[in-house]
Amino acid sequence: MNRKWIIPLVAAVAAGVAAYGVTRSMVCGRTEEPSLDHLQDVSFLARELRLNDAQAGQIRSLHVVLGAKLNGCCMRHCAARARLSQALAAETNGTAQADAIVDEMCRVYEESERAALEQIRQVRAVLNSEQRRRFDDLITDCMGGKCSMPSGLGRSRCE
Repeated sequence: MNRKWIIPLVAAVAAGVAAYGVTRSMVCGRTEEPSLDHLQDVSFLARELRLNDAQAGQIRSLHVVLGAKLNGCCMRHCAARARLSQALAAETNGTAQADAIVDEMCRVYEESERAALEQIRQVRAVLNSEQRRRFDDLITDCMGGKCSMPSGLGRSRCE
């Protein structure tokens, strides 16, 4: 190939790549849906909801309290799950112990879900009406999409 064509060819490829990137970002915008993790990220919420410093501080404090509750629930759930595995391995006469442990695991899971629900209510109380509407939209986007609960086939039952 002639050397005189290399520079224009490289420039054309670079321009094409740049044009593609700009066009894609303008057309697609933000393609990533907010995740539940985003709802626990105060900097994400501050940006998305346009929180003032006082609101961000209140929400940050609420998140610390929720984090402690959820960590406690997680530890109790994991401990019960470990006991369940031992109970199942040793089970010879019925399933009463295993059933009791599963009931305990369900109570702990319910406790964590209720703590998260209370957190949502407390965050909403900090927000003004416009921020509340946007927060509700974020919650809907995060929770109203695909369900991550696996089926026996490794795919979500809720897709």
